[in-house]
Amino acid sequence: GECVADHLPLRTTFDAVASLYHEVRPGYPDAIIDAIVALSGLPDTGRILEIGCGTGQITHPFAQRGYAMLALELGPALAALATEKLSPYRTVQVLNVAFEEWPVEAAAFDLLLSAQAMHWIEPEFGLARATELLKPRGAIALVWHLDRSEHTDFYQATQPLYERFLPSDAQRSRVDPLEQRAMRYHDALRQSSAFAGLSVVRHHWQREYTGPQFLKLLHTFSNHQVLPEPQKTQFFQAMEAELARFGNRVPRHYE
Repeated sequence: GECVADHLPLRTTFDAVASLYHEVRPGYPDAIIDAIVALSGLPDTGRILEIGCGTGQITHPFAQRGYAMLALELGPALAALATEKLSPYRTVQVLNVAFEEWPVEAAAFDLLLSAQAMHWIEPEFGLARATELLKPRGAIALVWHLDRSEHTDFYQATQPLYERFLPSDAQRSRVDPLEQRAMRYHDALRQSSAFAGLSVVRHHWQREYTGPQFLKLLHTFSNHQVLPEPQKTQFFQAMEAELARFGNRVPRHYE
């Protein structure tokens, strides 16, 4: 399997773009929050552990509903921004620590929640720790955003850019690496003796980005972040030209 350490350079790139991340990442629709609450049987007084809270995009809707939460985030800038954004909620605590380093509180949580983050952690390790920290009837909710925009004209028009600058991303239309890694958790949960009653919920929605917003969004993707110069500048300049050609409006389809 892949070693967790291999991902550290990429996992830490988000920290450099914390405020951008908060501004442009697509967030989580109510339908997903409702499904998590309903399927997990989370009691009103339930306590949630969140792994990789980023700037608090999924933390926020749970905090608004009054749940007690402990949110872990390994990036200091992300954790600081999350702490600031979540300061109105006294039942929420953000810790700047990696899940792997966090001293487990045994059987202390009703729900383990992670959005767009759990693929950085090996399923075998992640689920072993989950079993330890959850109450006997506790639940695990793993959420991923998949971009389903392959059919749009803009996506098709920018494919040559990806073939030139990010060839591994250009393969995406055949297989989405994020979905592949999410499915490893799906399979591990299905085979687990500790967890029963696996449900998969899919929810589709759309968001339109302006040209500048879309460029900011691309800056929050780890593989775009680590592009060496001069390729990085060339890629973003070419992308800007494509955006202008499309009237600086980009529809994105999410699941």
